[in-house]
Amino acid sequence: MQTIYWQQRTAVFFLLFLLLCGGGLAVAAETDAQAPEYTWTSKLKRGALNVISSPVEIARSIQITSNEQTLLHGWTVGLVKGLGSAVVRLGAGVVDILTCPFDFPDENKGPLVKPEYVWEKEGVRYS
Repeated sequence: MQTIYWQQRTAVFFLLFLLLCGGGLAVAAETDAQAPEYTWTSKLKRGALNVISSPVEIARSIQITSNEQTLLHGWTVGLVKGLGSAVVRLGAGVVDILTCPFDFPDENKGPLVKPEYVWEKEGVRYS
């Protein structure tokens, strides 16, 4: 009886994860006239950095929302936005890592999320 419960619970969490990641992965990269050249190594690097830096999305969203609104708004709405952005960035990084060895058309080699890296987000800059 408990085995069925855990199987159902695992399936629900897996479907929820796919649902959350699917929205972020559906964002396609826009191609510009001056688009940079993407190779399998740049895709692997981008994927690894996005997986590693995905938790930074939480703190960054709290910081940006707190600066734009109030501190309470930043710790509530910013936290939720950050958690969602972290899941999307993590999913995009995993997809980049898994698909880096495959040769896709040039218009599909760009980043899955904008900005390409978390530290390129608008907001307070530290130098």
